[in-house]
Amino acid sequence: MSKGRNKKLGLRAWSWHGAKRTQFHKLYTGRYYRGYFEYGLIKRELEKLGSIQVPDSSSIIIEYYYKDDLCSSEHKDNKWAADEIRRRKSFLKPIKDSLNNKDIYFVALFENGLKLRNRPKSKDEYFFLDKNNFFRNNLFTTPTTCGSHAAIKPNGQTLIENGEQRADRFSSNLKDDIWPLFFQANTSKQDLSKKEN
Repeated sequence: MSKGRNKKLGLRAWSWHGAKRTQFHKLYTGRYYRGYFEYGLIKRELEKLGSIQVPDSSSIIIEYYYKDDLCSSEHKDNKWAADEIRRRKSFLKPIKDSLNNKDIYFVALFENGLKLRNRPKSKDEYFFLDKNNFFRNNLFTTPTTCGSHAAIKPNGQTLIENGEQRADRFSSNLKDDIWPLFFQANTSKQDLSKKEN
């Protein structure tokens, strides 16, 4: 997997169980995807998931967890128990707070099929099940070991990074001197369903 750790190659990995619990690992191109997605639609779909209120002018960062992801032996069973969620939130809380202070709305979504012991009606909840797999089918179409992140700006520009990353480090792509490198002035508007590297 040393190729998979070399960020210069721009690869992403997916690991899964085959017959008789044999593990398989495959590398793919496409660590980054960029495109355009209707911000209002993303906002509405997020708000359907629970106690989410996305401010109209905030950039959004979504951290996405895939079903059957072999990133961690703890979640090979596709279950996120309450104590596992508490531990993950303990790590993410300072990252979430820092992003919120920069007017970036942060949320963690889990592919439908994962068992998630969250509290969707709590105003403080930010872990939600992607109940209808809207985000899995439209943004996170390529399962990747250790999840993916998406940044969506109010103008619809959307950047997805596949593979292990921290949300705060991923958010550095939103900086004024970095973001335009992904979205050059000569790039035509393109729906994310026609992804490009």
